[in-house]
Amino acid sequence: MEAFKKYPSYKGGVDQVLLFITLCLIAIGIIMVYSSSNMLAHKLYDDSYRYLKVQLIACLLGLIGMLVVSYIPYQYYEQYAKPILLISIVALLLVFSPVGHYVRSSTGRQFHRWIRIGGMQFQPVELAKLALVIYVSQFLSRKSQKMHSLTRGVLPNILILSVVFILLYKQPDFGSAVLLSSVVVVMLFVGGARLSQVVLIMGIACFFVYSSVKGDDYKMQRFHDFVQSLQSPYTANYQVTQSVSALALGGVFGAGIGNSIYKLFSLPYPHTDFIFSILGEELGFLGCLSVIILFMLLIWRGVHIALNVQDDFASLTAIGISTIIGLQTFVNIGVVTGILPTKGITLPFISYGGSSLLMSLIHVGVLLNISRGMGREETEKLMKRKLGTSRQKFFPLS
Repeated sequence: MEAFKKYPSYKGGVDQVLLFITLCLIAIGIIMVYSSSNMLAHKLYDDSYRYLKVQLIACLLGLIGMLVVSYIPYQYYEQYAKPILLISIVALLLVFSPVGHYVRSSTGRQFHRWIRIGGMQFQPVELAKLALVIYVSQFLSRKSQKMHSLTRGVLPNILILSVVFILLYKQPDFGSAVLLSSVVVVMLFVGGARLSQVVLIMGIACFFVYSSVKGDDYKMQRFHDFVQSLQSPYTANYQVTQSVSALALGGVFGAGIGNSIYKLFSLPYPHTDFIFSILGEELGFLGCLSVIILFMLLIWRGVHIALNVQDDFASLTAIGISTIIGLQTFVNIGVVTGILPTKGITLPFISYGGSSLLMSLIHVGVLLNISRGMGREETEKLMKRKLGTSRQKFFPLS
């Protein structure tokens, strides 16, 4: 406990609005996981509650993790940013080791995305998201004067990102690799990188994505299906067609909890990637709109925390976490509605998946910890004394 005295003690409470929104999303997620998966679980495991039980365990562990993390001073993440990143990279490598667990799709592709030890399995990419945000935040806050330099400011972060990107690409998890790249680009821009540098990075990234898609028949087929879906959702691939049909059937008010037709083995992965479709079918347009509003409010609270906290590292970390949650939500809903190419990105807090739910709650725990120090003059003085200088805030208009 003596180590905690090195950093400011936050006597204030956490952001209660953020906490309330998170709990609302969790409650909706638990209900929808059971509603969308009970028939599938009964068919596969002869236990209608199989997926619900796993999700409840992940939820309990996540809530405990969120509580613990909300009391750990965020300065420790800054201090140990490099070891945290190294642990996440090792975890990404372990998916290719004997403890790695892979699944084979209907097309014969192998996906190496999990670590399984005993009866537990974990998806390392979820840890890598937070680790990369913490590392980039530390770099930007400590070397803000170098961010106008491409070689000394931007390039070191891109090199670290490239290592994580390659490991995800080999799993393969192209969607998460692109998502993490987008998060880092946003953080670099907010952290002081020149617009010309950001444009250059995005140009190189777009060229790489184009080359990757063009050289892969599987990705090209998905892109072709996406183009078709823009012309007519009902001429697209099977997943998008079923997803849009489920949303259309829900109408304004929905068919009611548990009354989905498309979860009955018509829509693939109704409890994971396409859970929003089942939500739309059962709760209707109003249910979908309510969930979207909750996510918008959550992201707003994250940005609010970033604008008001008295420390550059904490501010950037809050921006990174908010961007991760926001982009995942946008991509998942975009795929489900047919406005984005099909990609397996879960809907935070709602989709089935222990790793995703656990780490999403830990992300929120970090935000809650940061929110303890919002607007406290005493905290600002202590941080200035600790750092030895008053760093210019990244958000001068706040």
